[in-house]
Amino acid sequence: MKKKFSHKRNAFLTPRIFSGGSIVLAVVVVFALFRFVAPGAFLIVMAPVFSAGSYVYKNTSSVFVIFSNKQDLYDENRALTLQNGALINRNRALFARVDTLTTLIGTTTPRARGTVANVLARPMQSPYGTLIIDAGTMSKSAIGDVVTATGGVPIGTVKDVSPYVARVLLFSSPGVTTDAWVGTAHSPIALKGTGAGTFTASVPHQVNISNGDLVFVSGAPSFAIGRVVRIDAVTGEVMETLRIRPFVNIFSLSTVVVTHRTMP
Repeated sequence: MKKKFSHKRNAFLTPRIFSGGSIVLAVVVVFALFRFVAPGAFLIVMAPVFSAGSYVYKNTSSVFVIFSNKQDLYDENRALTLQNGALINRNRALFARVDTLTTLIGTTTPRARGTVANVLARPMQSPYGTLIIDAGTMSKSAIGDVVTATGGVPIGTVKDVSPYVARVLLFSSPGVTTDAWVGTAHSPIALKGTGAGTFTASVPHQVNISNGDLVFVSGAPSFAIGRVVRIDAVTGEVMETLRIRPFVNIFSLSTVVVTHRTMP
């Protein structure tokens, strides 16, 4: 009696499969022999394959890097958005506080009390120790008004005035004496003009004055007019002389401010 073979049992062991496996095995064996027998030639032959692999790897890596960078940028943008929101809220709180304080104590910004004037003539062009400015009575200027340079440094007072022009007598004009004070102790002095924008003053020896001490005019105490640059003391003399250099170069003035004593 003949045996019957089950085709289902040998379904995975068909001649076609054996043939395909043999081909793959043969290719692997050939490549292995080629690799060990002629490694130089093997590398030359396989160079395009290796290059293609490297290219694919690099491009794949760059794709992952792009995705990673996008995530980092997203996280950074989100953090900056949160920080910006916090700063906006803080600014709103500060503005609200300023409004509250302004309501309680008012503004500290003083109302302007002066007129800006152009200098028409200065020393070397005008009578020595004076300025000619284009702010007269039509600009509310009056005799005795204090004149300051840019920044508020006092330089003189209005001496004569006409409708459109005024003459300013400088504190540094020779023979002009102005009440002032010097140093942290506010020691009173008589500030004497010596011309060319400079001053002198005399103080007793016992008054503690040092080089660099600031000098203020009594009628305009907000800004110093100059500073002590030298102290001349003579042995046996009761008084010593202060040499004072101004903060303003009167020879280069182009504009000044006339500070009105009363508002119009």
